[in-house]
Amino acid sequence: RYLVRSCAHFTRELVLNDGFTRMDKDQITSALRFHLQELRDADRGVRMGGVHDIHVGADYRNQDHNILMYGEGCSWRKDPEDCSTPDMPGRDDVNRHGLQYLLVSFYDAVETVLSRYGTPIESHSMDFRTHPDVASVDDYDNITFYPDRVAKLSSDKDVKFIIAGFAGDVFNGLGGVLALFTQEIKEVLATTRMETRLLFGLYLATILVIFYLGLFRRTVNVAIREAEKSRWYVMMLPAHVLKGKDVHTITAFFNPAILDAHDEDKE
Repeated sequence: RYLVRSCAHFTRELVLNDGFTRMDKDQITSALRFHLQELRDADRGVRMGGVHDIHVGADYRNQDHNILMYGEGCSWRKDPEDCSTPDMPGRDDVNRHGLQYLLVSFYDAVETVLSRYGTPIESHSMDFRTHPDVASVDDYDNITFYPDRVAKLSSDKDVKFIIAGFAGDVFNGLGGVLALFTQEIKEVLATTRMETRLLFGLYLATILVIFYLGLFRRTVNVAIREAEKSRWYVMMLPAHVLKGKDVHTITAFFNPAILDAHDEDKE
């Protein structure tokens, strides 16, 4: 949407050419053509991919995007059925065939303005992207008001159409595309969050199982084996060296049933 507004801004400044931007006509023309090309590349990349490191365009994976771009009507408006443009006679159908048709009309209008008011393409450069020095800024001491040029902002249908896109249907239509992508990002993040929680739960379950089988059960089995060894050791002791009471106590230590019976006898 920044590129749309840049095109609208430089279109206005190209028509006026009053020194307000501190740029000459060649620089303004170059800037307008540059931002137009950037807008086209971004549009193609979003729709079809292959530009700006976008591998798969929205045309191949988002049906809501395709309805907005290529469907009939103007779904980006509050009333999708009302696609009228009363302030721009002759362009009544520009909003009725989807956002892509509107964007192509916008591109064509900018090209028309470039050919009508701009300088030849041979004189274009990228000087407008460099920071101007003090001497070049001082060349524009005055901002000259040209009433005939100001009148063209409203009398020239192409210029008027482009400037209307600054906050009109072109800008709002791309806002609808942005809203779709924002919603898609939210859904992807929600899915990722859910899957991350699931994986974390599986991780905890795996740790518990490993702890139970690998540590707790192993420890219990070791304890049981050691108890068996102790029992056999005690059973091998010569009983004649022990008193009867001691034999009973030692035996009961390894036999809870005998120990419980002994406790009952004591009571």
